[in-house]
Amino acid sequence: VNPILRVLIATDLFALSGLGLTSPIFAIFIERNIAGGTIATVGFASTIYMVVKSVLQLGVGWFNDRDRAYVREYWTSLFGYAIIAVVPFSFLVVRTVPQLYLAQALLGVGAAFAYPGWIVIFTKFTDAHREGKEWTLYSTLVFIGMAITASLGGWLVQQYGFRSVF
Repeated sequence: VNPILRVLIATDLFALSGLGLTSPIFAIFIERNIAGGTIATVGFASTIYMVVKSVLQLGVGWFNDRDRAYVREYWTSLFGYAIIAVVPFSFLVVRTVPQLYLAQALLGVGAAFAYPGWIVIFTKFTDAHREGKEWTLYSTLVFIGMAITASLGGWLVQQYGFRSVF
């Protein structure tokens, strides 16, 4: 496996495993810890993330395609991952529904910047005739990481409360 792919896989392994730590208990956290938070709030928060990511990444992809040296892809991905890394820490101070929605929108911005370039770079550096193996390796490792952290997150909250994870 190309060393660049190893770095990209490790990046998503850590980023998505970190999100996996909280994803199974996110709804409970919102309902119990956000003033006015309901299950509907969880749905709207997820929608805000997905819509912001979906709409904004169109522009990021177009911007990246204007330069074929993969420099823009690198920098937009780095910028996006920096946002993705910071947003979970906002849950230490998020207490209201509007703050939650803002955090989810920022997460959408981060994902919109991170993934278009990441996908282009990953695709570019896959070995010829091994694309399926390398994409499957990525998917397998990242989902195993998320599975482990999902269980760990649930256990940590059960044992030590939400502040141990959020």
